[in-house]
Amino acid sequence: MDHRIDRRSLLRLAGTGALGLAATPLLSACAGQSPPGGGGVSNAGKSLTPWPAYVPFAGPAPDLPGDASGVQPLYLKYPEKLVRSVNDTVGDGSEVRAMVVSFGAPPKPVGRNEYWQALNKALNVDLNVTVVPDPEYAQKMATLMAAGDDLPDIVMFNNLALPHAAEFIQARCADLSEFVGGDAVKRFPNLANLPTYAWQGMGRIGGRIYGVPLERPKPANSLFVNRSAMDAASIPKDWTTEQYLDAMKELTGDRKWGVGWFKTLFGGLGGITYHAGSLGAPNTWSASGGTFSHTITTPQFEQALEIMRKLAEARTHYPDSLTVSSTDMQSYFHNGTVASINDGFGSVNLGFITKINDRFDLDLGRPYGESPTPWQSPGIFGYVAFKKASPERIKLLLRICDYLSAPFGTSEYELANYGVEGRHFTKDADGIKTTELYTQENNTLLPVKFLGAPPSVLYLPGHSDVAKSVYEWQKATLPDSVRNPAVGLRSATEASKGAQLGQILGDGITAITFGRKPLSAWKDVVTQWRQAGGDQVAAELAKEHAANQ
Repeated sequence: MDHRIDRRSLLRLAGTGALGLAATPLLSACAGQSPPGGGGVSNAGKSLTPWPAYVPFAGPAPDLPGDASGVQPLYLKYPEKLVRSVNDTVGDGSEVRAMVVSFGAPPKPVGRNEYWQALNKALNVDLNVTVVPDPEYAQKMATLMAAGDDLPDIVMFNNLALPHAAEFIQARCADLSEFVGGDAVKRFPNLANLPTYAWQGMGRIGGRIYGVPLERPKPANSLFVNRSAMDAASIPKDWTTEQYLDAMKELTGDRKWGVGWFKTLFGGLGGITYHAGSLGAPNTWSASGGTFSHTITTPQFEQALEIMRKLAEARTHYPDSLTVSSTDMQSYFHNGTVASINDGFGSVNLGFITKINDRFDLDLGRPYGESPTPWQSPGIFGYVAFKKASPERIKLLLRICDYLSAPFGTSEYELANYGVEGRHFTKDADGIKTTELYTQENNTLLPVKFLGAPPSVLYLPGHSDVAKSVYEWQKATLPDSVRNPAVGLRSATEASKGAQLGQILGDGITAITFGRKPLSAWKDVVTQWRQAGGDQVAAELAKEHAANQ
């Protein structure tokens, strides 16, 4: 069967903005507009709450340390002796309602869920969690924000660009500045252990802090590779641009492909992130001399487009790249159909590795350019905000987040992440061993990990070789990595015209990658983007950036 992308599918996907490019920070959805209470959500001209003080956790020493560039601490063995990070009573026995996104099946009811019961006992609350499947979360949030009155105590905001989200948060949610700003956060030591970049990734609203971030490590979308296939083809870990292109050709044939693109990868910068960073392009925006410039205006970005076009011309990519789902493409990577796949760094986990089922050795692809600038993530997956309440109630909710943000090496982390010893997991010389009950009761099915998240570490029980390989990759790539200076800022134009601007870029990237337009057409795409509001976004971000310094 011929799986080549036909022109009709290409035009249909491009025309619907399937490759739209979003540059909106997580809290920028209604930037610059005035909330019902007045004052506005912009930080320009506002007195800024200081970022929460950073007090690192002094727990079990890792086998290899992390560092300031973002390299994660590496644990090859599970700590023999855990410590406690929460010594006071968390709750008061009351009901606490929460709403979170879910990427798994619905959890078992609390009456038949030992994991949920154990959490309720540890937190001393009746935790009532509304779990919403990811495809339905945007509509559920829109409905919740429209009603506005009967809010859960804790609401998770993920990376959805929800219209008027910052307005809503400022008007309806609790201002946490007095509880977590500066040294105040020290009353919640696990929240104080969250790195400053996570708070900055969440951003302020009107100069104030309205949420608690869900930390994620610094690597952005990464290239996952089948190291066994690459070793068999004598492909080195450190490669040049030409070696990378040759490698993808070498790995293509006999109904296998070097490149595993999928349709949602083209919904933003995800599909080009690895290539743009390899060739030295700025991470979405660059800030210099008080001016913001977008990465799409740089020659390095054009070079990345050219690389993607060459990959498409050589047919090294999976043929249905513009229609296949991310879930299916992950399966094709797991079973060896494709030798590489762009995915979020969070896929470095036991679930992903287990699905490979020892078919090959997993690794991450290093940048191939001479002066790479690997892109950093925003540092968070999302954040939680609280319903307005009395100071005592807010402190209780913060204590819940503090408990669930307990770091690796603590008994609180063990409960939140693995459940009850002897029921959900056991331990041996190799570390944690999950049981059959764990597959039915865990923090994916009951996603309390989206109510509080500690700084992540590299610990992959039973797969220390993968953990060491990822650690080496981080040591090799992160020192050159760059942050997006727009993270945590806001732009009113981006809020109102982001979809239109994204479609302009998405249509252009699609057309050039798959040969419908020449590479020289990219200059026209950039001009159209600028005239449609891109230049105004840049000016607004520059103003916000200056106000936050």
